[in-house]
Amino acid sequence: MKRFRRHGQESQRDRLKQELFQFNKTVEHGFPHQPSALGYSPSLQLLAIGTRSGAIKLYGAPGVEFMGLHDENAAVTQVYFLPHQVELVTLLDDNSLHMWTLKAHKGLSELLEIGRFTLTGPPGAPPSVTRVTAVLAHSSGELLLLGTEGGHVFIVEVPGFRELEERNISLDQVASSVPDDYIGRRNLEHVEALQENPVDPNQVVIGYGRGLMVIWDLKKQRAIQHIPATQQLESVWWTEDGVYLLSSHSDGSYCRWMASGEDVNEEEEKSDIPYGHFPCKAISKIVQLPTEEGPPFLLFSGGMPRASYGDRHCITVIHSKTHVALDFTSRIIDFFAIRGGPQHTGDPSALVVLVEEELVVIDLQTEGWPVIQTPYLVPLHSSAITCSHHVSAIPLKLWERVLAAGDLQNTHYSKKPWPITGGQNLAPDPPQRDLLLTGHEDGTVRFWDASGVCLYPMYKLSTAGVFHTDADPNDNMNQGTEGEWPPFRKVGCFDPYSDDPRLGVQKIHLCKYSGYLTVAGTAGQVR
Repeated sequence: MKRFRRHGQESQRDRLKQELFQFNKTVEHGFPHQPSALGYSPSLQLLAIGTRSGAIKLYGAPGVEFMGLHDENAAVTQVYFLPHQVELVTLLDDNSLHMWTLKAHKGLSELLEIGRFTLTGPPGAPPSVTRVTAVLAHSSGELLLLGTEGGHVFIVEVPGFRELEERNISLDQVASSVPDDYIGRRNLEHVEALQENPVDPNQVVIGYGRGLMVIWDLKKQRAIQHIPATQQLESVWWTEDGVYLLSSHSDGSYCRWMASGEDVNEEEEKSDIPYGHFPCKAISKIVQLPTEEGPPFLLFSGGMPRASYGDRHCITVIHSKTHVALDFTSRIIDFFAIRGGPQHTGDPSALVVLVEEELVVIDLQTEGWPVIQTPYLVPLHSSAITCSHHVSAIPLKLWERVLAAGDLQNTHYSKKPWPITGGQNLAPDPPQRDLLLTGHEDGTVRFWDASGVCLYPMYKLSTAGVFHTDADPNDNMNQGTEGEWPPFRKVGCFDPYSDDPRLGVQKIHLCKYSGYLTVAGTAGQVR
């Protein structure tokens, strides 16, 4: 390599640095391909997403991102942060468990895998004995409870992944304590759910596939209550005061049970089918969160009438007299609620939903429950991308005009700040303003801030209104009519369907000096 001459050396170095900055960006933008699991740490304020390709991605405050990749080519099925720790556990579909941690290195944090573990059963035992179907990260931060397809619960010490055989809960132990009339009619099947008592960490509820729930005392190593639900179990939630259990079921119902320590008869089962009386789809997850004043929030996924709305992907939010079915355009992976207050025990402030094609965050503290605009994980492919155009070193005047135009479009978003704030972005401010323009199949051109780590949406230009087509531009804006039941409300920006293929954008050119934009479409139109 030639050395720089002394004369003009500094200016040449500056130009080289500028060129390296332009060509040495190794940042991954957009939404992860095929997400399969979701986790959240209230103490770290970090969100984790696992994918079918074995990737694990962590997100905090805008610009704070970590990524890890499992050596195994297997899908991540579950992600759990250890409470009040910097470790998280992933479960893959090959039945292996992996421990990850955030470690500081030269002033920066990095995501590292520090251990892996696979349950081993007795010699000659079928694989179902150790096939993990449910995981509970105990509040002590020292134990993992692993429910299996064979009905057993294994207790493992973390972070070292040491099985505590003397504390395991076998299916025989549970079955021997269950009333004979229940066992005689049905087997227990797999462990579907595990939940810890929020006020007594020694108590956990084990939910079995056929409906039976058993409250188990970890210290005394015995069952203290049996709850014999009659419907196939989908999920369990223990209310914050430790008084009630909520169970959701495959017939679209949920039940409330008193966790009194005394066995419950089937006659005491009181179920509620929110969208009955016709057959409904399963309620796959249910959550109830208290408020300081007034009734609690009830959130659940699924439960739609099977014949009429079986193809909808919905999460229902009920609070006081407000009842909304949030309707997404892709399959729901998982959801959780963020709570306010210094200890994250206050009123629910936001609902975070991971669906197959986007991340949607709902503001639960503002009237109308508006969407909070995401500063990252925005789906570039909300409508199929047909072309792109990158413009660097945008003049400040044009930049401010684009921002101002975008602000006028975003009045429907919540004014609340982004609720996931973990970590600190240590990246320096970008030396220049970069724009990425993407043309889409539905005739839109989207402007993105591509200056830094996050690809942030600035403005959306729709060309459909310029051309005469047969499509009604309000077709996709239907939010449901007054009095409609279920009370649907469309949320999210992913919309893969185009009303008219002629609208597809093929070429884009932006002159950064004059501010003029040229757009050419599939049908030969130029604007």
